[in-house]
Amino acid sequence: MKNKKLDNQVMATFTRQLGLVLDSDLPISSGLEIIQSKTKSDRLRTIIISVQGELKNGYSLSESLLKYSDDFTPFVVHMIELGEKSGSLTNVLNQIADTLEKEIEIKSKVKAALSYPIILSLMMLSVIVLLVVKVLPSFSDILSSLGGEMPMFTDWMLNSSKFIGNNIVVILGAILAIVIVYFLYKSTKKGSYAIDKMKFYMPIQKDIVSALVGTKFARNLSVLLKSGFSFSIAMEMLKPIIDNQYMSSLIDEAVIKLKDGEPLSDVVEKFNIFPGVMIRLLSVAQQTGHMDKMLDKVAVEMEKEADLKLENVATVIEPLLIIILSVLIGIILVSVILPIINILNSIG
Repeated sequence: MKNKKLDNQVMATFTRQLGLVLDSDLPISSGLEIIQSKTKSDRLRTIIISVQGELKNGYSLSESLLKYSDDFTPFVVHMIELGEKSGSLTNVLNQIADTLEKEIEIKSKVKAALSYPIILSLMMLSVIVLLVVKVLPSFSDILSSLGGEMPMFTDWMLNSSKFIGNNIVVILGAILAIVIVYFLYKSTKKGSYAIDKMKFYMPIQKDIVSALVGTKFARNLSVLLKSGFSFSIAMEMLKPIIDNQYMSSLIDEAVIKLKDGEPLSDVVEKFNIFPGVMIRLLSVAQQTGHMDKMLDKVAVEMEKEADLKLENVATVIEPLLIIILSVLIGIILVSVILPIINILNSIG
């Protein structure tokens, strides 16, 4: 069975703890021993034991972590390597922890903003299915026994409910098949690229994704530039961090343009996915020569933009879902009440 890779929270805790240990003037081997004894992650414990063996054989920390590139991204490994060479490993580890913790914070905000609409949507779907599959058919015999002519709308609703009830297994199977096909397509290189590109152009979602990717792009690029990496190398190291195939293809094109001497602000503008405020700030930074500091400001601005977009979406979606649910339930109830009223009127 394949081991589950480390998540950002475990990596952030590991790098933060290792930084604190090294700041206390303990050797790396002792620090790793302390972390290994305290961690709750079996995967991290396995990695630390392996790294301790590598260190005893004369390998550096970054060389030892290269074996676990699926767990520690190239960004983390290269940053640690730079820290070892420059003698500032403690500061670098704290920078890595800060970056990972910021990403965790952003993900938490996204989950918090979208969790209620998702739960409400599932509840809405459940109520509608229950009414159509269980409640409506129970009225069919009652309405038939009362006699009278069924309104066309009610007749259509009852026939629809019977169809859904009789074919519920087929319908659920079709939905499951669509989901499986989607994930199989997503697992291919072409599918992953197409889906990742779509995220930047779908209504409502595109502004949120652009702001979130812009935040990650600016914050991590700032850290890499502060550490002394060139623009082109730093951009290459961003690809696994961004984790978006479409963005990776744009970065590949950007690296070529940067090597040809094109300014970063112009290169990023040609991505045609980031907000104008980000491009303007990068352009100012290009002129003043304080790109790393300005990228930090860009990250803050993009994070505010993302928060605002998420808040706006949640504010609009929640009442909209409630209205849709109310209308749909009202239509179903009316389809039941109308024939009863008609029959009662005919009797009267």
